[in-house]
Amino acid sequence: MRLSLFYFFYCILSLLSLPAMASWQRSVTNYTRHDYKAGNQNWMIAQHDNGWMYFANNKGLLEFDGDEWDTYSINNAKTRAVKAGNDGKIYVGGMGQFGYFVPNRLGGLDYVCLSDSISKQTDIGVIWNIHIAGGRVYFQSDRSIFYLENNKIKVIKYAYEIKYSAIIGNRFYIASKEGLLVLNGNDFSVLAGTEDIASFKVVGLLPLNNKILVVTGRNGLFLYDGVSMAKYASAADPFMQANQLFCAAIKDSFLALGSVQDGVLLLNHEKNRAEKISISNGLQNKTVLGLFFDRENNLWLGLDNGIDCIHLDSPLFSLYGNKSLIGSGYASYYYNGKFYLGTNQGLYVTEYPRQLNENVDMQFVHSTEGQVWALMEYDQKLFCSSDNGIFIIDANSVSHLDGLRGVWTMKSVKNRPDLLIAGTYNGLYLLKKDEGKWTLSRRVEGFKYSCKMLFAEDLSNVFWVANKERGIFRVTLSADLTHVIKVKNYNSTTLPIGNNTYISKVNNEIVISSREGLFRYNQIRDCLERFSWLEQTLGDNNISCSFLEQDQYRDIWYVTDGTLKLLRYNKALKSYIKNENESYLKGSLIEDFEHIRIYDDNLAVIGTEEGFSLLKFRRNIQKKYPLNLQIRKVYLTGGKDSLIYGRSFIYNTAPLVISYSNNSLRIVYSVNNYDKSLVTFYSCKLSGDREEEWSAYSENNTKEYTDLKEGHYTFSVKIITDKNKKPIVTSFNFEILPPWYRTWWVYSLYALVGTLLLCYIYYKIVESRKKLVLQKEQEIIKQKVKFKKESELKDKTIDSLKEENLQAELSHKSEELIRTTLNIVRKNEILQNIRKEALGISHSINEENLVSIRRKTLRLINQIDTNMEHDDDLQAFQTTFDSVHYDFFKCLEEQFPELNNKEKMLCAYIKMNLMSKEIAPLLNISVRGVEISRYRLRKKLNLGEKDNLAEFLQRLSK
Repeated sequence: MRLSLFYFFYCILSLLSLPAMASWQRSVTNYTRHDYKAGNQNWMIAQHDNGWMYFANNKGLLEFDGDEWDTYSINNAKTRAVKAGNDGKIYVGGMGQFGYFVPNRLGGLDYVCLSDSISKQTDIGVIWNIHIAGGRVYFQSDRSIFYLENNKIKVIKYAYEIKYSAIIGNRFYIASKEGLLVLNGNDFSVLAGTEDIASFKVVGLLPLNNKILVVTGRNGLFLYDGVSMAKYASAADPFMQANQLFCAAIKDSFLALGSVQDGVLLLNHEKNRAEKISISNGLQNKTVLGLFFDRENNLWLGLDNGIDCIHLDSPLFSLYGNKSLIGSGYASYYYNGKFYLGTNQGLYVTEYPRQLNENVDMQFVHSTEGQVWALMEYDQKLFCSSDNGIFIIDANSVSHLDGLRGVWTMKSVKNRPDLLIAGTYNGLYLLKKDEGKWTLSRRVEGFKYSCKMLFAEDLSNVFWVANKERGIFRVTLSADLTHVIKVKNYNSTTLPIGNNTYISKVNNEIVISSREGLFRYNQIRDCLERFSWLEQTLGDNNISCSFLEQDQYRDIWYVTDGTLKLLRYNKALKSYIKNENESYLKGSLIEDFEHIRIYDDNLAVIGTEEGFSLLKFRRNIQKKYPLNLQIRKVYLTGGKDSLIYGRSFIYNTAPLVISYSNNSLRIVYSVNNYDKSLVTFYSCKLSGDREEEWSAYSENNTKEYTDLKEGHYTFSVKIITDKNKKPIVTSFNFEILPPWYRTWWVYSLYALVGTLLLCYIYYKIVESRKKLVLQKEQEIIKQKVKFKKESELKDKTIDSLKEENLQAELSHKSEELIRTTLNIVRKNEILQNIRKEALGISHSINEENLVSIRRKTLRLINQIDTNMEHDDDLQAFQTTFDSVHYDFFKCLEEQFPELNNKEKMLCAYIKMNLMSKEIAPLLNISVRGVEISRYRLRKKLNLGEKDNLAEFLQRLSK
C-alpha cells in the first residue's frame, strides 16, 4: 500500500515539474561575451560581400569570420551603427564619432575618422544608422544627416528628432514627429497621408510588396502605398500587443520583429504564420537591439548581452531549444498516432513533429520513470525496455511485465510470433504470449552475460550478443529456445575486448562496428574479417565507428569521432557517394548509446545529451551554402610566434617573402560557416619546391610546416559543400629565401673568390716551377755531396764489414782453438790413463817367462809419451793460435828466443786464461810441474815479483 502511494505521488510530482508544452525549434548558435571578448550591448549588424559579419558593440566594431572574433575601437567611443560598403570600407558610427575601417597588411582593420573634419561647434550626437546610395554615404544622428561625397563631409540639419531612417527604392526616408519624410536634394519633404504615425515611435521602415512597411514600437504595423497609411494586420499582432518592439528586418517572406521583453517574432507574411523565438527557444537574452538577415538566410540578433544566430535554413531542429527538460534522448518511436520518447528520466508521449515552433502537449507515461533503453513495436503493442524492466503500451493502457529488471532490448523470433527474446543485464530471457497476454516464460539457460547489444540472425535460434567487458558472442539456442547449445567468442588481437561494439546488417552482411574498424561475419569460415570495402567507401581504413545502420533507402548512417554522418546511396549509379559536408551534431550525441530513427524520406529523429534533435535531411536535395573560404593568418613559429601575413576582405596578392631563418610557419584558415551543428571539413596541400598530396579531410583549421627549404611555394586549402559541386579552393603564394651563404651575391662572391684563387694558384704554380728548378739544381749539388758522403760511408762500411768479417773469422778461430785445445786435453788425459794402466801391467809382470811381454809394454808406453809430446795437434794448435792472436809465437820467439817449445806452449795456455790443472795434461806434466814451469818462465821473461805473468802475456800480443 505504501509503495503504491509512493509511486502515485512520484508520478504527480513528475507531471507537475514537466512543462506541459513542447515544440521542435530552430537551431540557434549563441555567442557570449566570453566568445567575442567585447562589450555587452550589440546594435546594428552588417555583412560584407565575403560573408564576414560585423557588429556595432559598446567596445567598438566586432568582426567575425566564422572562426575568430576581432574587436576594433573607434577612438574609445561606443559604436551604434555599421555598414559594409562596396568600396572596400566598413563604415561605422557611434557616440559623437563616425568614420570607416580599411584592411591592413596583416589582415586587421585600421580606423579612419571622418568626424574629425567637422567643425567642433557642430553637435554630432549619436550615429544610429548608416546608408549608402547615389554615391553618398549617409550617417544618421539624432537631429542631423552627415554624408560623405567626393571625399568631403557635409551635413543636413533637421529641426526635430529623427526617429528612424531607411533607403527604400534608392530614396532616403526618415520618420519624425512630422510623419514620414523623403530627402530631395538636401531638404526633407513630408509625405502626404503619413500624419497618423507622427506620434508613434518608429523602429523600422522596410520594403514590402512595393510599399513601405512602418514598424512601430507599441502601435503595430502600417503600410504606406504612397498615398495613405493603413494598418497592417497579421499573426504578429498578439506579440506586438504584449511587447515593445525595438528593431525589425525583412527578407523574402520573413519579417523579423525584435522586442525588448520577449525575444524575436518571426513572421511569414506570405502565409501569415508567426513563430516566437525567445529564451525558451534557445536565445541567451530577451532584449533584441539589432536584427539582420545574412545572405546564407541566417537571422542574426544583437542582444543586450550577447549575439545569437538563428539558422533558418538549417536542417536541424531541437526539442525545447536544447534545454534538457525531459532528459537525454535514448529512443523514439511513432506508435498509434503518437510520438514516444525514451529518456534517462522515463518515457514521454507527444504529437508527431509536423510543424516547427508549434507547441504540442508533452505527457509523461505513467509509472515508466527511470532509464529507458529501447522501444519496439510488436504484436500491435509498444514494448519499452528500461532499467525497471519491460513496459507494454497499447492504445488504452500501460502495463509492467513482472519478474524482470534491467532490460536492454528485445528481439522477435523468426517463425514464432508468440515468442520474444529479451537481452538483460544478466543474460537472455524468453517472453511468451499466452491467451493474448505477454508474460515472462523463463530464463534462457547457458548464457549469463550482459546483453547490451542483441542482434538476431535470419535463423530463428541464432543471436549475436555484445558488451564491453565480455566481447562479442554468437549464441545458438535450442529449437525450443530454452537453453544455449553453442557459444563462440569472436574477439581477437585486431578486435580486442574492452570497447563497446555495434552489430547491424549492411547489404545482407552482418557488420560489427568498433573503434578498431569495421568487420564482417564470414559464414563459410565462421570468423570476423575486416570489412575493407565498407571502410574504403566511408573513406577511412580502420575507421572508428560507435554506430552504423543502413536505412530502408540503403543510405548508411554512422557515428565517428562523436559526429553523425550520412553516406547516400545513388540508385542511378548503384553506388555510394560520400559528401563530407553531411556531418551533424558533433559532441552532442550520447557515446555508445546513439539513437537515429528514420521516419520517412525526409525526417530523422536523433537522441542527444540535451534530449532529441530533428534532422530534415531532404532526400536528393542538397543544401547550398555559399561559403567563403579564406586563408586568414600566417605566423612565424620560431622561438616566438609572430604574425607576418593576414587576409581581410581586401588583401595583397603578392607572394609573401620569408627569410630562411624563419622557415617554420603556422597557417590559419577559416570559412564563414555560422551553423556549428554542421561540421566543416578542410583539406590542404603544399606545392612548389615541396610537393604534397591533398590531406585527408578534417576539422582542423591550422597547418604547420617546419624547416622549409628555399624556393617558391603555393599553399592551398579546400572544403566540400555539396556533392554536385566542385570543392571551394583558395590558396596563397610565398617564397622562402635562401640562407645568406646560398644567395646570388654570395655565389658571385664565391665566383670572384674562385677566380682570384685560380689566379693565385697559377701564380703559385709558376713560382713553384721556378723554385722547383732551383730546388732541382740544389738537389743535384746536394746529391753530389750526398753521393760523396755515401761513397765515403760505403768505404767505411766496407772497412767495417771487413773488420766485422775478420772479427767473425777471429771469433771462429778462437772457437776452433778452444775446441782443439780441449781435444788435446781430452786425448792426453786418455793417453795418460792408458799409460797408467800399461805401467800397472808392466809392474805386475815379474816372472821370467814374461820378460818379453814387459819389454813390449814398455815400448808401448814410450810410444804414448812420444805421441803426447810430438802430436801433430800441437802444430795445428800453434797455427790456429797465431791466426787468432796475431803471430803470438813469432813475437815470443823474436823477443825471447831462449824459450823452448814447452815454455812457448805454457805461455799460450796462460794467455788463454787456462788454470794449472787444465795446463798439466796439455804439457803431460803434473800440476806441480806446471807451477815449477811457471816459475822458470817468469825468470826467463825477466818478470819481477809484482808483475803478473798473464797480464804480461796479454800485452805482448797487442
